[in-house]
Amino acid sequence: MHALKSGPAVLEQLLLWSEAHPSSSFPGMLEVAYWSAWFGEYRGGSMADEVTDAMWSCCGFAQDAMFCALFRLLQKDAHAWLSARAVLYSVAAVGEPGWCSAWLLQGERPESIPARRVSGDLAALRGRSGGQTFNQSLPDMLSGVLTGDALSWRRDPATEITVDEGAVPLQYWLRVAFAMDPFALEAAARYVFLRMPRWGGSIKEMLEFVDQPLCARFDEIERNVLRFVAWYDEMEVDGYLLEDERVVRNQLKIGEALAKRPLPDNLRGRVHKYIAYLLAKLGRFDEAGKHYVVSAPHNHLQEWEIVRAVATWVASSERGPWLGQIAATNRLVNSPAAALYGFLCSQGWAGVEKRPEVAEGWYRRAAELTPDLSYTGFSPFKCIDDLRNIEGDQPFLPMWLRAADYGDASSQFLCGCYFDDEGNDHDRAIQYFRQAAANGHIVAMINLVSGQLKGVLNNTITGNQAGEAARDALRHLDTAVNLLRSQDELDDFSQDILSRLEGAHGWVLSNRGFPRFARLHVLPRTIEIARSGHVGAMQALGWWYGEKNTEHYNYKEAVRWTEAARHADPDDEDLESLLDAIRGKSLWRGARYRFMQRTIKREGLPGQPNV
Repeated sequence: MHALKSGPAVLEQLLLWSEAHPSSSFPGMLEVAYWSAWFGEYRGGSMADEVTDAMWSCCGFAQDAMFCALFRLLQKDAHAWLSARAVLYSVAAVGEPGWCSAWLLQGERPESIPARRVSGDLAALRGRSGGQTFNQSLPDMLSGVLTGDALSWRRDPATEITVDEGAVPLQYWLRVAFAMDPFALEAAARYVFLRMPRWGGSIKEMLEFVDQPLCARFDEIERNVLRFVAWYDEMEVDGYLLEDERVVRNQLKIGEALAKRPLPDNLRGRVHKYIAYLLAKLGRFDEAGKHYVVSAPHNHLQEWEIVRAVATWVASSERGPWLGQIAATNRLVNSPAAALYGFLCSQGWAGVEKRPEVAEGWYRRAAELTPDLSYTGFSPFKCIDDLRNIEGDQPFLPMWLRAADYGDASSQFLCGCYFDDEGNDHDRAIQYFRQAAANGHIVAMINLVSGQLKGVLNNTITGNQAGEAARDALRHLDTAVNLLRSQDELDDFSQDILSRLEGAHGWVLSNRGFPRFARLHVLPRTIEIARSGHVGAMQALGWWYGEKNTEHYNYKEAVRWTEAARHADPDDEDLESLLDAIRGKSLWRGARYRFMQRTIKREGLPGQPNV
């Protein structure tokens, strides 16, 4: 991280360190790590086809610099295996530099590092790391660890037959790491990670790799660690594969076999945790609980893993004490676990002693562990929602009220929902919806818009309060729409919310029960929405302009938007009533409508693809 923040200044400091301590290998190790970090930064975490040409080119610069630094380092320290491990990712991502492969395989030492294309934008991007001035000096000859058994294996014609072509350079560098440290388990784990399906390998290949002579240097427990790396990686990193039940069953078979092998206690706990997850995906919740019993005392769970565990516990018939153990193990480091433990204390569930008086302290801990309580995408108190399926919302209310005081937007919203429904306290519901809306909770804003506008329309809010309620609703409507439109990309849920909000504009505009100022307020955005093709907004404008004896009556515009709606969706169930109101049924009104149709047709209809 420091390398990425400070850039070339780090290289300057390493050079001074190296000059002051020429016998030390640490500056060289850190230089390799520096360029490894920048390679990862340039490559990024996107899919390969989303990486720009400039980023790929900068990856090449960083890799050249990293290999130059590594070759210089290995002349000084032939046991710096961590540095060899650092190159594995770059080799898996882009292969070896051509000049490096030529030197290793043909013995052709490069006179200089081949130049790479540089454009204006590329130079700026490259300059962040100091890539345009990296040290290109190379030793006169390769280090012995590079030319020993590892290189002999790579040059052996039989290697191409027994090892997948894409894995040969990568395994060569693993063998180099072993030449420096025969027990470099971390390097082997890195190799396994880089030979999973998204890198061109497979879990089958890696499980077989663990049984090969190359891994005989490790004891049984260490080899099982490598087996776990392969199994875990496919489940969590390539987890989308688990949507296929056949994959789930195969992974379960591998995990159950692994659980029977010798393992460190913490790793054994993780194996049983993932077995529980797989069993739950197959609907075998009681069996899953038995594996959580083994896992619970040993592992810290991530936030989403707490959600998984809660869902499994609720779905199981036994609902044993293992959920309480998970909460107790994780409560100090994990915000959903702290919220969960507090709630279990309040109810005396899952083997946790009932002590409502200590629950509040754990709710406070959950709030303290949460970086941003206003972020509606994550709430530690919402993570345990599945427990509501047991006895409903009433047991949750004390937790929600306390979390709402701490500023948790989701809890503020849930308090509003509770008082609006079960509590039958509309004023208190509005209070909590306002708190949640102030924290950016979109659905709370919708509830404020809907609740207040319906109150105005139904005359449950009257007089001056009606005007204030309408203005407040419109403010929240504008805020919600602007928040959603400001997002780069909307998921299906957010897109549905935006569509509902857009529909609300037409509802207000077309309904005479709302104050005129409210209808005028939504008019410009309703026109905008209608021009984008929204049929409901088109119909609303037809109603608006078709209102006789009003300042805004405009027959031509009423026909224009009615026709736009008819062309956009002639089968819409609300269209007929609009046509009856604007076109009418008399011969004279029909003739007038047809005349205006022809006029409008020449001008073009709004909201159509060609307009």
